Amino acid sequence: MSPRNPKHDCHTASDANSIVPAGVPDWITADLIEQTIAVWQPYYADVLTPEEAATMIASVGRLLDVFSSRSPP
Repeated sequence: MSPRNPKHDCHTASDANSIVPAGVPDWITADLIEQTIAVWQPYYADVLTPEEAATMIASVGRLLDVFSSRSPP
């Protein structure tokens, strides 16, 4: 199975919106999902799905929330 290359995919506006999984926060956009897949795909043997990319993005968002809510020492 060869890796997916999002730069070679042709999307219309409605196609791009369709890659955003249901139930994700509004700040996770189709463009952010595509960029995440483009950055991380070279490090994965299996093709990353939009759902996996959205999970990665949400995890980083939660990590940033934790760091930003901590009081300085």
